[in-house]
Amino acid sequence: MSLMFSAILIAYLPGVLTFRLPIAQRDLRAKLAAEERFFWYVMISLVISSIWALSLAALGWYSWERLLWLNGGLSLCLIAFSRGRLKLGPSAPLPGWTALIPTVLVALSLSIIFYVPPAEYVMGGRDPGTYMNEGIQIAQRGTLQISDEVVASVPRQFRDLFFPERLDADSYYSNRFMGFYLMDPDAGTVVGQFSHLYPVWIAIGYGANGLSGARQMAGLWAILGVVAVYFAGAWLVGRRAATGGALLLALHVSQVWYGRYPNAEIVMQALVFSGLLAFSRASVENTRFFAPFAAALLCLSIFVHFTGVLAVGAVGATALIGIFQNRRPQLSFLLMLATGTILALIYYSTVLSPYFVQPIDFFKFLRPSQIAFAVLGLTGAVAVLWMARYN
Repeated sequence: MSLMFSAILIAYLPGVLTFRLPIAQRDLRAKLAAEERFFWYVMISLVISSIWALSLAALGWYSWERLLWLNGGLSLCLIAFSRGRLKLGPSAPLPGWTALIPTVLVALSLSIIFYVPPAEYVMGGRDPGTYMNEGIQIAQRGTLQISDEVVASVPRQFRDLFFPERLDADSYYSNRFMGFYLMDPDAGTVVGQFSHLYPVWIAIGYGANGLSGARQMAGLWAILGVVAVYFAGAWLVGRRAATGGALLLALHVSQVWYGRYPNAEIVMQALVFSGLLAFSRASVENTRFFAPFAAALLCLSIFVHFTGVLAVGAVGATALIGIFQNRRPQLSFLLMLATGTILALIYYSTVLSPYFVQPIDFFKFLRPSQIAFAVLGLTGAVAVLWMARYN
């Protein structure tokens, strides 16, 4: 019972209350199909929980109980703000036969991915073990960076015997273990080499169900990714084609494989596809409510993996290109996108600076001819769009 109550606080209640607030054209989003409304209840809750948990861990204050209290307090504030006006009204359709499609997709994905227990890849070293150890240390210590007392206790004159200084790396001192950087040997500051949003969800799973919950988190995000692909596809190409695509995805070996062992890409799948759907609802259908959540979902993908900047850049450019078609991007979307991107850059340049060196080096070593071709291509694309505006 306590696990179910915690799951409702983490992944349902904040989202359903936010979605039902009498603001930002509630009548428009109330007309969505019942199954998509439920999907948004979950996704909005996950956005809120992600922001809370990542912020707490960045400040060194994360704990499972504190996250539950924050979500509970936020839910009470939302109820007070709405003054009880949380009913969507008669315009909200009841569940129909179409609700069976995501239900079947969830049941199929659940039975395949969890047919056997998730991979017990909990040892450090390679990528899956690093993710697991990052997440479990967040759950146990409440912070993104570890203060390792053993490292700090090693006398300076003997330090190189255990942690030889990396003279080829300006962003960190040495390696504590494979997959963990030693940032400051005097303070014993150690940080994992990967972005922390997925490890934060490992910490949430650990708080809910111990080590089993930590291992199950990838599978749960994989199921959510299949559903996100379905709803995004249903908006773009129709429900029939989306059903076929999501069904094939649920059965594909790559989806099952990545749903069974720790990896960040499976979390990005759900965030990016739901972000694209929210952006489409906001930009094409002018549903203002989805604009900030589209930006939040896309920006959170950067905290999962740095390649999330590609999704943010592509969608941000699409929003700006809409100006040529007399379709101005919504201010709430641009503000949230800019804020999230700036916070991500601050995070990478401070907390995870060794990781951030790699993309910086990529641009640093571009040849002049490559830069010239990129600038020429961008200029040509802008010119074509500008001319198309007057045709």
